[in-house]
Amino acid sequence: MNKIKKIWTENKILLVLAVILIVCLVIFLGVSIKYFYGSNSNKYGSRLDSIKDTPLSEELFKDIENKLKESESVSKVTTNLQGKVVYITISYNEGTKLDDAKNIASEVISLFNEDELQLYDLEFTIKSNEFTLMGARNSNGSGTIVWANNTPIESAE
Repeated sequence: MNKIKKIWTENKILLVLAVILIVCLVIFLGVSIKYFYGSNSNKYGSRLDSIKDTPLSEELFKDIENKLKESESVSKVTTNLQGKVVYITISYNEGTKLDDAKNIASEVISLFNEDELQLYDLEFTIKSNEFTLMGARNSNGSGTIVWANNTPIESAE
């Protein structure tokens, strides 16, 4: 017991600082874990709570495929929903012009109602032997599809 009293009297300040340091580290670790990992197990957090009120039906996806396949230029259509983003991939037959492909893809917007258009983003990928182009319609944007720059690469000849 005398040894402990001697260590305490000689190192009182260091021992108090060590206890304070340990308490601060425990608090820091607790706050860090809560901040970075949180308690929510959903990978999207609460961002998708609003889509519970306006879910997209399987019938809508079938209507999208049927509308696009009405065109003779379209060979294949796939749709996929991830969170608030509807991915639409359209494959065109050989010989389809880029402007025609864009116009056919743009017709899909008319199948969504106003609530769905204000909530969901649309991502388009149009493919052909001559081109591959991506476009997007943001729910908060202008309401039109914005197509990626499709400038052909000049050959070095």
